[in-house]
Amino acid sequence: MSEVTLNHVAKSFGPVNVIKGIDLQIKSGEFVVFVGPSGCGKSTLLRMIAGLESITSGKISIGGTIVNDLPPRLRDIAMVFQDYALYPHKSVFENMAFGLRLRKLPEHEIQTRVNNAAGILQINHLFERKPRELSGGQRQRVAMGRAIVRQPKAFLFDEPLSNLDALLRSEMRVEIKKLHHRLGNTIIYVTHDQVEAMTLADRIVVLQEGNLVQYDTPDGIYNRPAAKFVAGFTGSPPMNFAPCRIGEGGRVLHVAGGVDLPVPARCVDECARHIGREVIFGLRPEHIGVPTVDAPGIERIDGSVLLVEPLGAETLGLIKLGKHDKAAEVTGRFEPDARLQVGQNLPIALDLNHFHLFDCKTGLAIRGNGW
Repeated sequence: MSEVTLNHVAKSFGPVNVIKGIDLQIKSGEFVVFVGPSGCGKSTLLRMIAGLESITSGKISIGGTIVNDLPPRLRDIAMVFQDYALYPHKSVFENMAFGLRLRKLPEHEIQTRVNNAAGILQINHLFERKPRELSGGQRQRVAMGRAIVRQPKAFLFDEPLSNLDALLRSEMRVEIKKLHHRLGNTIIYVTHDQVEAMTLADRIVVLQEGNLVQYDTPDGIYNRPAAKFVAGFTGSPPMNFAPCRIGEGGRVLHVAGGVDLPVPARCVDECARHIGREVIFGLRPEHIGVPTVDAPGIERIDGSVLLVEPLGAETLGLIKLGKHDKAAEVTGRFEPDARLQVGQNLPIALDLNHFHLFDCKTGLAIRGNGW
């Protein structure tokens, strides 16, 4: 059993509240990612679970045991750091074996554990090398191998891929996912990269200024964001936002710049509860493009192209909706053969089956049964 539970965990540095009372339950064998911008408290929260940082209040339990007062070595976890933390004067084998030697395990068991971990990570051929002789990806594999040999209840990863180039990051994401499938251990992983979070996690913890904003599956985080902050943090490019007022009978959205959008039938009842309310309208770039079919919820708007970003497999276009000077500007995804040109006027399709509304003051999502 390797369930990790946090009960109203808080952390303060003097008068500054860094973690503001977080409740969290991570199931045994789950891959959970802490994500958020720099300074949101994700690494601090991980370090408190590891025992590297004390907690101000609350309880942390690992495998059913409260670990508040236990030192890191007694928590039965293994941590992989951003900077690898390898001993420069020791070989790869000795780096992986070092923790086991401290625990005075028999030599034959040390050999077996290190060989098994190295086989999983395909680094047996590196046993005699020193860290300075390894690439960044190889060092990260050694750091992971050192964690695997511990056979812990949970693995903790603190931004392990941030020092790697884009291609190697992508390759290592695949390796970490394979590792989780093979070992089945609980993994808690910290990153500021929302792509890593979406591709690796079973569930994602989105943090903002020490608060847990949403804890959900990648699908839930992306398609049903609980707040404007979550919607704006996930997706590349992120969701488009525009000021909006809910109009007549809840059937019309008056978007800034003189654009009126019809509310899909399934959402009218909920919108009717907020007639006249000033809100934030949200729509992701993949739901904005060139009209191809007429279907319920697809609204055609005149637009003009302000900026074009060709990306090979797709083209991003910054589009001004309507002709008003203060019309909303949104980013849409287009096929490469759309051949967008700056200054071009063209019809734009908005798929309103996927629109979102957020409260102007709290940023929280406004959502009815139809959403």
